[in-house]
Amino acid sequence: MSTEPPTDSPLAGASPGAGTMPWVTRALDLILTTDFKQRRCIRMLLLTALVYAVCIGLMGYGAHVGIFDPVQIGVLAVFCVAFTLLFYVIVRSGRNLRWPDPTLAMPQTLVAQTLIAGAYAVGGEIHPATIILMALVMVFGMFNMRIRSARMVSAYTIVLLGAVIAWRTQVDPEVYVPAHEWMVFVLVATVLPAIAQLSAQLMNMRARLKQQKVALEQALAHINDMAIQDELTGLANRRHMMAQLAEHAQRRTRGGPAFFVAMVDLDHFKQINDKYGHATGDEALRVFAREATSALRATDVIGRWGGEEFLVLLPESAPGEPAGEPTVAVERLRVRLSQLEACPVVPELRIAFSAGFSRHRDGEAVDHTIERADRALYAAKLAGRNRSVVD
Repeated sequence: MSTEPPTDSPLAGASPGAGTMPWVTRALDLILTTDFKQRRCIRMLLLTALVYAVCIGLMGYGAHVGIFDPVQIGVLAVFCVAFTLLFYVIVRSGRNLRWPDPTLAMPQTLVAQTLIAGAYAVGGEIHPATIILMALVMVFGMFNMRIRSARMVSAYTIVLLGAVIAWRTQVDPEVYVPAHEWMVFVLVATVLPAIAQLSAQLMNMRARLKQQKVALEQALAHINDMAIQDELTGLANRRHMMAQLAEHAQRRTRGGPAFFVAMVDLDHFKQINDKYGHATGDEALRVFAREATSALRATDVIGRWGGEEFLVLLPESAPGEPAGEPTVAVERLRVRLSQLEACPVVPELRIAFSAGFSRHRDGEAVDHTIERADRALYAAKLAGRNRSVVD
């Protein structure tokens, strides 16, 4: 009868051990396991056991006052306990995870409907009250059973109830009045398929919501990427580079490493576009971005500043270590590009670039550091391009 509630169900609950004493938490972990999904399965199974206990308690009271046969109620109680323990052991041991439906919704529902049919058979004068439990079981199963499973359980329950009614009206027609019983059967045969159909609609709705959730997550991920990435090259965009520079400048005020800023501009890029077309120019930008990412250090950050301009953030070595030469990685990139085809369609095309470096000064605005790097880049172009100048 137990099934796993949907993710947004209140039964999903909060953190298992929140607000409880350590020994209570340990006891709950022992009974419910520490796996979140398994805990939900066991909680629903325990809820089912509680429903069984209430029903058996009421029928036990009925047996005490002479309404029911104590032996029949005892047999029914044994079966309820046995099946509850069986499903608990399966879930607690983790064996349910090997099955297509780890919640065991269909087998539990079939067992529950069988036990309820048994209660209907021994319920005597109050047996019609058990019908509501059949509807309750189907509602429980709505959350996890597949459409086909829900319809199969509905059909099984109707056939089983019909067989019980046919039997009891033959052997005990005074209590199980045929005319009354068949009215009950028609009612059940109408309601249970309707619940199964509602289950189908619910499953379809959940499937659509899941698809919409995945689509929304993908859209948000794409929006986040667009917010920090350049669409053409996949590098950080200007906005993200400014955030990175501001973060490094702030870190520097707290004793972090100093850093260089390099402004890089591809040489004669307009001529590439004019001579070979913008598609070739775009490919040259992508090649530069890919090779730059490979040539630079893991701590370096490169982003597209705009057009054919790129900005590189180059943190210095850790405090106490030699600062090193900031142009080493960039010159390594220059050599690599000189030996690499910028575009397969134009094998003779090579990428060259000019670069201007400036070291961020303590207390200096990041914009001023960039401005000095830009002036150094201009000096590199005046000196003949395809070179680096350090401010």
